[in-house]
Amino acid sequence: MESSMATELAYIESKMKIVLNGLPAVYPVSGVGRYTLELGKALEDLLGNGKIFWFGKNLSSDRLDNSDSKGPTPIHRIQYSLRKTLRKIPGWRTPIHIWRNHQFKSYIRKIRPSLYHETNYTPFDFKEGPTLITLYDLSFVRHPEWHPKDRIKYFERYCLKKLSKIDTIITISEFSKKEIMNLLGINPAKIYVTPLGADRSFSPGKTQMEGLPKEYVLFLGNLEPRKNLITLLAAYQSIPRTLRERYPLVIAGASGLDTQELIKVLHQFQKDEKPILPGYIPQRLLPDLYRGASLFVYPSFYEGFGLPVIEAMASGVPVLTSNTTSLPEVVGDAGLLVNPYDADELREAMIELLENPKLKKELSGKGLERVKLFSWEKCARETLRVYEEVCHQKD
Repeated sequence: MESSMATELAYIESKMKIVLNGLPAVYPVSGVGRYTLELGKALEDLLGNGKIFWFGKNLSSDRLDNSDSKGPTPIHRIQYSLRKTLRKIPGWRTPIHIWRNHQFKSYIRKIRPSLYHETNYTPFDFKEGPTLITLYDLSFVRHPEWHPKDRIKYFERYCLKKLSKIDTIITISEFSKKEIMNLLGINPAKIYVTPLGADRSFSPGKTQMEGLPKEYVLFLGNLEPRKNLITLLAAYQSIPRTLRERYPLVIAGASGLDTQELIKVLHQFQKDEKPILPGYIPQRLLPDLYRGASLFVYPSFYEGFGLPVIEAMASGVPVLTSNTTSLPEVVGDAGLLVNPYDADELREAMIELLENPKLKKELSGKGLERVKLFSWEKCARETLRVYEEVCHQKD
């Protein structure tokens, strides 16, 4: 296997220049941005300098070297506010895409890459070589009710209608591969699975994030409908008061489509029992956020992978998550799986884990073993194999 990889690297180093779409890597960095950053860094570690090019680096003041790890700057906040304002304008995505496509063509003429990897669903025009796209999941096809209508129309026009011209599709779980095959009718030979990884900064330890209780139940993710926060709140509110007092609920993540509904539900809690909402947490603070948790709860309805789950496992925290979509595939037997539509089942599982130290320790140990199967280096190596294959097909 090592000799095979050496051959692949030699081929890529001698013939390839890879361009990644770096535009998703802006504050607040979410799943797509995290994948783009981590994959790009891992590819650069394997290939060295001069092989990976980031489209968008010159179009944004954000650097792509994990500047998010230092927290948002005033410029980050201004740019984020501008994007939020733009989203209120009907059809705003189309002119932005057209403008970026023009910028992309100019960028391509300068660097002349041999391969283009689109990491944000909507590929730009590229005729100089093969185009690959990462489709993380198809929630906008399977559950359009979770997305703004404008986003659905944009994805239909600039993602789905372009897939016939895409050479290769990368996805992040076997579940998502089946979704792409079944919902879009894509030939499975065209789809490759490259699971995600946990950054090495996630590990067990005693350090905790400042400003939070000594013990708590943690959820981390964008506050959007598919994360199933309303059911989580209902389940948590019904566990015994003694447990709620000992283990406050922390809901961390950037605001999203579910924020207003979430606020309404929070009004049902007593003032001294309301969940803690610290907002968006920068990358440098995430390891300590996980380490301080007594339990990580992730009852999402639909996930292409579920990156926070393996980050929690890598931190030695027992995991309670859904028995649907990709999550059983990722967690295996290293977490407790429940029906995300059943608040009673979720409540009972939380009580069982919080009151059973032996089970918590068992799942923590299994999680640490399970996460060894996932790394960004492995993701990058498997991605390189896809690059090599698609380029050989074009030769």
